[in-house]
Amino acid sequence: MKDKVINYDFNHIYPKDLKKDFLFSLDNYRLFLEGLSINPSSFYQKWSDVNMQSIVDKYWRQNQKTDWKWSLTFPFFSLLENYINTSYNPIIIGFSGLPGSGKSTLGFWINSVARELSLDIKVISLDDFYLSGQEMDFAMKGNPWNVPRGFPGSHSLDLLHQTLDTFLNTGVLNCPTFDKSLRDGKGDRSGWFELRPKVLILEGWFVGCVPVSDIQKIDYLDDDNFNLSLSQSEKDYRTLIQESLLDYSKIWKKFHKIWHLKASNFDNTILWKSQQENEMIKLKGSGLKGNNLSNFIRMIQTAIPQKSLSFINSDTTVEINQNRRIEKLMTTKYFFYNN
Repeated sequence: MKDKVINYDFNHIYPKDLKKDFLFSLDNYRLFLEGLSINPSSFYQKWSDVNMQSIVDKYWRQNQKTDWKWSLTFPFFSLLENYINTSYNPIIIGFSGLPGSGKSTLGFWINSVARELSLDIKVISLDDFYLSGQEMDFAMKGNPWNVPRGFPGSHSLDLLHQTLDTFLNTGVLNCPTFDKSLRDGKGDRSGWFELRPKVLILEGWFVGCVPVSDIQKIDYLDDDNFNLSLSQSEKDYRTLIQESLLDYSKIWKKFHKIWHLKASNFDNTILWKSQQENEMIKLKGSGLKGNNLSNFIRMIQTAIPQKSLSFINSDTTVEINQNRRIEKLMTTKYFFYNN
């Protein structure tokens, strides 16, 4: 039996039951794929193949949304494969998204499928470079949110610089792991691993975020626009965090590209973080709850100006609503098309 030939007529490539799950137009989807230099026809044929589906479906959570697969995961993974095939040197991709947005779920899927397909791809988290237990307790002492970790200043940047530079220069990734369930939810380092991936993805909730020059003005606007009612101690600490972000910005310069999983509304993270911690309690018996969870959410909302986190200078942006449904797709080339 001859293979069915699909002509490059975009409106007929994707079946109706797939298109109905998109909250964006097919024209936007086409521009998005083409902006990523992805041919929509061969892209659909590849990811709808029965053998490929049997591999990728093993690592989805139950009832994974169709739009999440076709407009985020598959395009992103296709680009990672392309880097594997065309890049001679190791590269790093930054991936940014608010806590609970789905970064860890995506990272688990990418790591699992890459392993199945024998592709040298690895996703790690900025969280794995948190300071060790005692160092963390000292560094976090006196923060206005009384949180055990999370904001700029709670990571070992020297170790992160060394790890990424060694990877870029030698291809060897020697990385720590951090278990947030340890020490009654305060977390601690739990081990190390060594790999030789060709493409490395570093994900984190403020990845790509840079300091602002007018923090006092931003503080005033945040109070007015977001009804945050920042305390004086929060304002003072935000200034310290801005200084710390200068050092993190040097990390972002090592990235080949940055992807941003952007919230349509910053307050979405209130629900997302609560869901995330409840899942951790179910899985590991420990996680943030009660006042500890409320304090952590307050930190997310106020430690870094929301404008900074919402407008990261990313190469690709995928915007999701409160239910993690994808509403907008944007690439740098897509911006060019619309200028």
